[in-house]
Amino acid sequence: MRRDTYKIFSEGKIGELSLPNRLIRSATWDPSIVFSRKMNEDVLGVYRELAAGGVGLIITGGLTVYRHVFPGEEAKKERFTFDELQVEGIHKLAQAAHKSGTGCKIIAQLEVGYLEAGPSELSSPFDESGSRALTVQEIHEIINSFVAAIVQMKAAGFDGVQLHAAHGGLLSRFLSPYTNRRDDLYSGTLKKRVQIVSAIVSLARAQVGSYPILIKMNATDYLPGGIDIHSFPELAKEIERIGVDAIEVSGGMWECLVRSEEELGFRPLPAPESHTRIRRAERQSYFLEYARQLALDIPVILVGGNRDVERLEAILRRDEADFIALCRPLIREPDLPNRWREGRGSSAAECVSCNSCLYKMYVHPGKEEPGLVTCVSRSDKGMHKQAQKWLNSWVKENTNAQSASGR
Repeated sequence: MRRDTYKIFSEGKIGELSLPNRLIRSATWDPSIVFSRKMNEDVLGVYRELAAGGVGLIITGGLTVYRHVFPGEEAKKERFTFDELQVEGIHKLAQAAHKSGTGCKIIAQLEVGYLEAGPSELSSPFDESGSRALTVQEIHEIINSFVAAIVQMKAAGFDGVQLHAAHGGLLSRFLSPYTNRRDDLYSGTLKKRVQIVSAIVSLARAQVGSYPILIKMNATDYLPGGIDIHSFPELAKEIERIGVDAIEVSGGMWECLVRSEEELGFRPLPAPESHTRIRRAERQSYFLEYARQLALDIPVILVGGNRDVERLEAILRRDEADFIALCRPLIREPDLPNRWREGRGSSAAECVSCNSCLYKMYVHPGKEEPGLVTCVSRSDKGMHKQAQKWLNSWVKENTNAQSASGR
């Protein structure tokens, strides 16, 4: 039975952006263009397939606006700003979505790449050297790089941008009291912790007007003293006040992965936002309880373990979220929105949340250069077996390393 009358397939609006339905492809890393800084036909093919598959909005993989030099990297300077990190031919990505004929829109996710620093000097179980505190000058450079990127993405034809402020990325670390322990303009109170995001948005608005600016942010860090279900609503309200057009609700910092499954409530595997063992309905949509706490005047996008269209339709009809975002299911089934709408097959996605795609992303990207992130559980059984072995040993090895270092 077709589902044309379902709310999930009705038009939605984010700021000035009208979308043909309420299904969003959440940001999925594109390592081949991030590292080469050149668009390629393989990535364009993925985006064409996604747009043709019926999703209403695509959020690109994170595009780097600022980073320090990687350890061991030969460079004549210590850090790179957006002007030096632009992806050649990035406008082709916007064109790929728009030429689909489906009405699909596309926005660019913007993020900070590798940094040897953070809001505060802080040790980490995954980095023996820890991180130093960013200087105010560096913070200003980061803000200006985000603004330059927003202006450029509008010029390149994207329908909006999303600030990546989740999963322990730099903006996420400024928002969290666990990682932001500064005593200046950028920390000390809630308003100061969001100051870096506020500055990005206000400076960008002066140049791009009402151009859609979204944010992806943690509802929980899964860390004592970090963002949690109690502090998140106030933080989200403050983020709304600074002028973003929608909030995508996610969670997790990598530091939480040395905690036990009993402490976390889920199996600790990389990445913390990508839970496994969620076939049962009650384990799916695992950030829903956080979204339910919000009372905002801007749209809420729910990501994380969304697997069954009937369950997702009920969430939307209860007004517990305004849009549904998917990542891993669309790696396996790019045409999933069309399949659901047309009533073909099961109401559940084929994705089994095994996270083998993360192995493809982090460990085995490609022989010559980083390649596409694909569903290896379907296409490469040998690599799938290797991926599961890696996943099963990953946290144990890191926990042992943490214990050996005395942390």
